[in-house]
Amino acid sequence: MSSPNTVVVGLDGAHFEILEPWIDAGELPNLQRIFESGLTSDLESVLPPVTSPNWKAYSTGKNPGKFGIFWWENIDLDEKRVYYPEDRKHNTIELWEILAQDSPVGVIGVPTTHPPKSINGFVVSGAPDGDNTGYASPPEVEKLLDRKLDYRVMPEHRINPRDSESLSEIYDVIDSRFRAAKLLADEYDLSFLQVTTFYINVLQHFLWRSEDTLKGWKIIDNHIGEFLDDETDVILMSDHGSTKIDTVFHINTWLANNGYLSVNTGISSKLQELGLSRERIGKFVDSVGVGNLARNLAPDRLLNSLPDEQGELKRGQKTNHINWTDTLALASGQGPVYINAPKDSKEYHIIREKLIDELTDIRGPSGTAVAKEVVKGEDIYSGPYLDEAPDLCINQTPGVHIQGGIGRNEIFSNPSDGNWRAENKRNGLFAALGPSFRSGSIDGLSILDLTPTILHLYGNPIPSDMDGCVRKDVFSPESGLANRDIEYTDSYEYITEIARIRNIARDSPL
Repeated sequence: MSSPNTVVVGLDGAHFEILEPWIDAGELPNLQRIFESGLTSDLESVLPPVTSPNWKAYSTGKNPGKFGIFWWENIDLDEKRVYYPEDRKHNTIELWEILAQDSPVGVIGVPTTHPPKSINGFVVSGAPDGDNTGYASPPEVEKLLDRKLDYRVMPEHRINPRDSESLSEIYDVIDSRFRAAKLLADEYDLSFLQVTTFYINVLQHFLWRSEDTLKGWKIIDNHIGEFLDDETDVILMSDHGSTKIDTVFHINTWLANNGYLSVNTGISSKLQELGLSRERIGKFVDSVGVGNLARNLAPDRLLNSLPDEQGELKRGQKTNHINWTDTLALASGQGPVYINAPKDSKEYHIIREKLIDELTDIRGPSGTAVAKEVVKGEDIYSGPYLDEAPDLCINQTPGVHIQGGIGRNEIFSNPSDGNWRAENKRNGLFAALGPSFRSGSIDGLSILDLTPTILHLYGNPIPSDMDGCVRKDVFSPESGLANRDIEYTDSYEYITEIARIRNIARDSPL
């Protein structure tokens, strides 16, 4: 494999908390080498600490108010809908587009990159919002990966890490990201390579610190070892961290019980009484080999009314089950809360202050506070999409999982009743080893700082609308990067306009 100047390994959900016991036991020697010989830091994600929007925050150096994606769902109170703004994923300039102006770059597996942009080099889009067709640009990259690796962005089977067949496929998908990176690095003379694995966090969510999760990390560790040489800068980073769940808080049940939210889940309740759930029906249609056909033929109303095993409706299912005119507040999972009142009204400010006080005071069954803090949207977001941002965001106490579905009866549930054993936390992971970086540790590093810092590494000026800062303190004194003046520019705006026109052309029918 030819070595790019810089390799960034994206590790969804990674943090020292889960890795250090295995490193101490000698299970992950290449990670150990990086942590002990290189530079390390906690990496603070944007709120909420979730795959989307944090991968986009990383690649753009901007807060979600500037690209308009606030979780895996946005809540549009004006249009009375819960949706995901797919069209916004590519309207903001990203790190690799800037670097590709000078020399070829490669991007593999980053969430929120589907459909892939066209750049000087290649983009292979990632999970969980990707697809197994149309996943690579240029198209010949997809043909090569299909032919050589039988490459899949998404697993073919329903994800269930407790099932051996599903678990084996997850390992294969994790492994394939790195095999694809090595194959394509030999095909392209790259200056920069980003290879990211999303499914390691799936293992952590479902299995936390288990032997099966360790096996996934060993696959990653083995591949990372092949990037380590004296000439290559290797950066490890994550979009957020992961920690064991102690408390599950069903925020929309709490909102409904306290008069803030009005829902109508009658059909879903009847389906649950009949023993019909998304999981059970999904397993059945998959077992008889008609999964895709059944999903295509089933009425949307039925699909959107199927609860999970606990009777809960999630994400896009929520739109048609909310009594919007009688609702004062509605929440997504893992932090965002929206208030259904005009922002310039007295009612809005009364509701918001009341919610801040009440949410701050909530304690779980063990007495643990649900919220580490409750922050106002304008205190953490800025930009053209501020009016669409959550009005509040709960910074979850570590160990608390805020569930955002509707239809549950209880406000708190036992973690063992659900599928997840671990939840996201705001502290992710950063580590770097190579000729440009110093050793030791630093504090106060934000995910927003990474793109400006990498641009500085490559000698590129920093777009003036980025929120992150160049962190000169990551660099080795011998590299000269710590003393190089930081340059800023507005001249990259044309790339964003080209991307916008390209997306319009791609999405328009012939």
